Amino acid sequence: MELKFVLTAFVFISATVTTAEYIRPQPRRTLEFPWDPKPSSHPQQVHISLAGDSHMRVTWITDDESSPSVVEYGTSPGGYNCGAEGESTSYRYLFYRSGKIHHTVIGPLEHDTVYFYRCGRQGPEFEFKTPPAQFPITFAVAGDLGQTGWTKSTLDHIGQCKYDVHLLPGDLSYADYMQHRWDTFGELVQPLASARPWMVTQGNHEKESIPLIMDAFQSYNARWKMPFEESGSNSNLYYSFDVAGAHLIMLGSYADYDEYSDQYRWLKDDLSKVDRKKTPWLLVLLHVPWYNSNEAHQGEGDGMMAIMEPLLYAASVDLVLAGHVHAYERSVR
Repeated sequence: MELKFVLTAFVFISATVTTAEYIRPQPRRTLEFPWDPKPSSHPQQVHISLAGDSHMRVTWITDDESSPSVVEYGTSPGGYNCGAEGESTSYRYLFYRSGKIHHTVIGPLEHDTVYFYRCGRQGPEFEFKTPPAQFPITFAVAGDLGQTGWTKSTLDHIGQCKYDVHLLPGDLSYADYMQHRWDTFGELVQPLASARPWMVTQGNHEKESIPLIMDAFQSYNARWKMPFEESGSNSNLYYSFDVAGAHLIMLGSYADYDEYSDQYRWLKDDLSKVDRKKTPWLLVLLHVPWYNSNEAHQGEGDGMMAIMEPLLYAASVDLVLAGHVHAYERSVR
């Protein structure tokens, strides 16, 4: 049973931590985005995510509100012998208004297969590869991406690797209330996010709440819909999914987690359903690490750790991945 990782900008955490001297590189400037304008009906910011057994959710944005939420797809270029219609949403944030955000689930799909697809019957053709049915599987893990020169070098590195699923433990666009930066981030990651499923969870930079005016995670939830309903969760901030012999749980560091919370009850129930004969690997991702040596982030995950770590130990979770501290660190078993 082989599980592989492309490890970039993340933290390996468990019960004890070992450290090594680390010199942080200097910050790099925010990227400029000289993209040419697209016709209003053409898809933008295309990304895909796993959506239950043998299904994929395709998400894209159009400026044309009349564009249909339709995905045509097939296993040969231009050979769209299948199609599906989904749903759409949009949101306002102060003076900003998003485009039409489309979410369409397609499938059932064959494992380890390349599919060609078109969004909204307009624009270019995209392609993606489905994950394998069983081991080996390779995950790319990169969180805290943002939109700087470091982001581009990280994405370029991942693009040169052979992997099946991208795991992102929080902090995507670093929009931080500037909603147009969600749009530039979507365009920046489209070449990779449209070709392999991106499974994400929220970080502190996704909050964007304004008391009495804007709810937290409004932009994140509208743009990056994950398979929470498929996994029995009632929140897009935490969910689980199976892929190639692994069960992955994405926790919400910024959702309620006490013993009376929906997230706690959901996690306990989800863990009780794990069949280690079917999914012998059990992984957990979250944004704020429960153990780390970064002095600036001490104690931030202590409350969640005290409540939820006993559940993970009882379930014999194999691996926990986190982000937030912007440095690579791993613990002993």
